[in-house]
Amino acid sequence: MKKIISAAMTAAIACPLATIAQTKLDTTKVQNINEVVVKAVRAPKTSPFAVANIKKQELKQFATTGRELPFLFARTPGVIAWSENGVGTGTTYMRMRGAAGSRINVTVDGVPLNSPEDQCVFWANMNSYAALAGSVQIQRGIGTSTNGDGAFGGSISLATAAPSLIPTVELTGSYGTFNTWNTGVNFSTGLIKNHLIFDGAYHETNTDGFIHGTSGRSGSYYGGLTWLGNKFKISYKNIGNFEKTGQAWNGVAACNYDGDTSLRNYGMMNYRDMYNNGLGKFNSLYEELIFPETEGGKFTTKRYQLRDGSYWDKTTDNFYQNHNILNFTWQPSEHWSHSLTAHYTYGRGYYKEFKPESELGKKYGLNIYDNEGNLIKSEVVRKKGLTQNNYGALYNINYKDEAWDVIGGLSMQLFRCNHWGYLTYIANEDVEKQYLKNGKYKYYDSDADKNDYSWFVKANYTFASNWNVFADLQMRCVNYTTDGVNDKFIKTKKDGKKYYEQHRLDIDKNYFFVNPKAGISYTANGHKAYASLAYANREPERNNFTDNGNYPTPKPERLLDLEWGYQYQGKHWYAGVNFYYMDYFNQFVQTGAKSDIGEALTTNVKSSYRMGAELTAGWNPLPWISFEGNAALSRNKIKNFDECVVSWNAEADGSYTVHNHYDNSTLAYSPSAILNGFADIHFAGLRFTWHTNFVSSQYLDNSQSTDRQLPCFSQTDINATYTLNLCKDILGLKQIVLGADFNNIFNRHYAASGYVYYDWYNDGKRSSTLAYIPMAGFNCMGHVSLKF
Repeated sequence: MKKIISAAMTAAIACPLATIAQTKLDTTKVQNINEVVVKAVRAPKTSPFAVANIKKQELKQFATTGRELPFLFARTPGVIAWSENGVGTGTTYMRMRGAAGSRINVTVDGVPLNSPEDQCVFWANMNSYAALAGSVQIQRGIGTSTNGDGAFGGSISLATAAPSLIPTVELTGSYGTFNTWNTGVNFSTGLIKNHLIFDGAYHETNTDGFIHGTSGRSGSYYGGLTWLGNKFKISYKNIGNFEKTGQAWNGVAACNYDGDTSLRNYGMMNYRDMYNNGLGKFNSLYEELIFPETEGGKFTTKRYQLRDGSYWDKTTDNFYQNHNILNFTWQPSEHWSHSLTAHYTYGRGYYKEFKPESELGKKYGLNIYDNEGNLIKSEVVRKKGLTQNNYGALYNINYKDEAWDVIGGLSMQLFRCNHWGYLTYIANEDVEKQYLKNGKYKYYDSDADKNDYSWFVKANYTFASNWNVFADLQMRCVNYTTDGVNDKFIKTKKDGKKYYEQHRLDIDKNYFFVNPKAGISYTANGHKAYASLAYANREPERNNFTDNGNYPTPKPERLLDLEWGYQYQGKHWYAGVNFYYMDYFNQFVQTGAKSDIGEALTTNVKSSYRMGAELTAGWNPLPWISFEGNAALSRNKIKNFDECVVSWNAEADGSYTVHNHYDNSTLAYSPSAILNGFADIHFAGLRFTWHTNFVSSQYLDNSQSTDRQLPCFSQTDINATYTLNLCKDILGLKQIVLGADFNNIFNRHYAASGYVYYDWYNDGKRSSTLAYIPMAGFNCMGHVSLKF
């Protein structure tokens, strides 16, 4: 494959290189060439889709906050974001129109960023990307064809910033609450010999975290070489990322072990206050761990002590990845342009986690019995990780004239991955001596390959001056194979005793998808009206297979997306509304059922839908003040849903399952209202921004029960900056920017996500135990930027 790519690149580059002339570059043409790189995956202004665009200045300002990009995206309609540490750095998640991260397609310069297996973007590995980006486009719904996994909630196109044509150096530094700090440098050599540019960047964020044990360090580095001509560009970009963070995915308990929801409001407390009050369920590693052990219906505290006494070193998440992107863009005439990209990403990482009182047979396949014939339990430390290699190539061709704008695209992605898991500590020393050879015991090992080929043609035709017809057809061919031993074990019997055997993986699936889209729009005198219909398919994720055990093979999801809307842009105000109806077939949801390996099953539900309206508005009454807002109002339903809940009858010897049927129940994690309001005052170099957002309540499962619900929340941030442009350079210094971010200024105690971790019937009474992912109360960050 490398030889084929090399030959194609050599042939494509040879012609323009032969005609290089040492003439002054046309900056307009250079800008056009830069835009060609991402044009294939972005929607044009006349497109009939719901789109939000974020420009370089907003990205640059956001980068100083130290937060990850989902918190910037959450300022656009229908998006919510949260982080495990409560601060906004490190392990961060987002949802768009209620759809989780695995349903949001993300690219950088057209190259897919989603992990092909999990189909997620792990934003902890994307630290400070705002400082590297030049623009972002967010498409809600299916949108136009893109590269990589299907977009079922939306797609995000990141474009790296074009290198500066003049020499520049910019230094940034920020510091704030929870000992959070961010520092970075960006530079460009400017044009060398009128054609060559070398630019680079390094950014790093550190924090102690709001939640105990979530201190972390993450960063990114970038280096680029660009050769510019008046009609072409050759660039190589290397983007690397690293992270080492604490874990807090267990969240904070919102009620006691008996399901008493009177303690639920304590889930909104400061996490450290909860520890002091003895009401929290802490992350799985601390000297004093609080567990829901029945002792008068209360939480009990148990002290664990590792032999080396080091707790926090045993509960970290660690990952490193490196992206290599080689691009050749050629615009031989005003009508034609080409973009050819070869890319390779290497990633490796692991997490370590202390697990108290683990049943060694059930969790790790160590079927060791005590003198009474029971399987031994012990505290352990497990280390789970993977190594990834992702190769790919992209080619796009574009023809554009006054009436037509036609783009064709080809994409190939070859993914290779090894998953593994070790025990590195067992508190039971006899067992440890027997099984931990060289300090570790491998309890699972599996390989996975995924080949993804796609091609598309999209066309926009303008007629009668103001009318545009859009058509888009994509075809995708996917092969996914996995073999080896899973990290789950199947319960059986041996010699009359409970026994756990390895769950072997043997998956080989092929998918062929046809994804058509079409729409029409009318634009004139600031008015735009549009409508579109799009159809998409999406293959199952890795966990849909591995957690399934011996249950039926999961089916692909399918989505029909109808969008229509109207926008008006006036001199001092604008407004718009977008309506949508997303009809899902075979959408994956959790029913509460367990597979034969004990995992919560995510199964296909035949029919479900999301529908809603997204509104945007802004008013600029004076040159120095503006008001903006957006709202996403939605209804998200499963038409027919059968729930499984474990029931324990105290008078019977055994357990069984209760099946509950629901008609038109609300989908989990799908708030019906998300609102954002902004006020912006800017005068001379001073800018002051007020942002308030509101998210309505969300159900934590699909039963639509208020007993398993995340409360609504609202919080407000203020940002203030002062930019001083120096009339005369001081040691080369041209600009100073001083600023401060004041987050959650009213000190709201709220959680942006959560889950149900115990749910059962006892003597006909249903009890549920919830966990919240709380966000920090009032916190602030000061920052300074120096531009040379």
